[in-house]
Amino acid sequence: MASHKPVIFIVPGAYHRPIHYRKITDLLRVEGYEVISIDLVVCGEEVDPETTFFDDGAAVRKILIPFLDAGRRALIVSHSYGSLPTSVIVEGLTLAERAEQGLQGGIVGVVSLAGFAFPVPGKNILGNEDEVPNPPYQVIKDGVAHLQESAKLIFFSGLESKDADSEWDALFKKQSLKAFKTYPRHVESEYRCSKTYVLCEKDQAVPPAFQEQMARLGGFDIVRVDSGHSPQLSKPGDVLAIIKRVAVTSS
Repeated sequence: MASHKPVIFIVPGAYHRPIHYRKITDLLRVEGYEVISIDLVVCGEEVDPETTFFDDGAAVRKILIPFLDAGRRALIVSHSYGSLPTSVIVEGLTLAERAEQGLQGGIVGVVSLAGFAFPVPGKNILGNEDEVPNPPYQVIKDGVAHLQESAKLIFFSGLESKDADSEWDALFKKQSLKAFKTYPRHVESEYRCSKTYVLCEKDQAVPPAFQEQMARLGGFDIVRVDSGHSPQLSKPGDVLAIIKRVAVTSS
């Protein structure tokens, strides 16, 4: 591994696991990148309904900070819901912010795959305090959002049926509802690093027009891919090229 390359942390989308990013992870490792991804705290067979994306972000920071303290630079790649814990991961850890504290290392960039960008801290995705409805593919029970099979073609559109079935089987089917109902204290427009948004033009989960609105709001550079909600599976070569370009230009 070439140490001048940033270490890449992949933050999964809702219900997803690191295995859902294996296509880009494997390609990046072949290119000499160190890649780290862990299961979300808010998902699993047994779910603590009190957990939120702040817990996901804290779990990644625990692994990330020793790399930064050793002088490494890091690139955060998030997918969909993964953009929420990324707001926790990035806060105070960018290269610029750490340099101001006399610290070495830091986050040099964020790549968001069909992610979310919030208008203001502490409010919902629309910038107000209204209750945001749950998607129709979730059933809520005892503070846990249970994923329904109707989500399969929404999450994995563009894949062959057997491949979608395989990816579906690997998903967690439970996630803390609070993970979706808690809002960031540090929003994307405040990130002091390179920001790239991968806009998925055939996405059935997050409408492309809404993706564009959020990306512009967050001050992201926008790259478009001809993909559904999971470009890391349907267009891994495109995603690899984007990540490599950001890794080179932001480091």
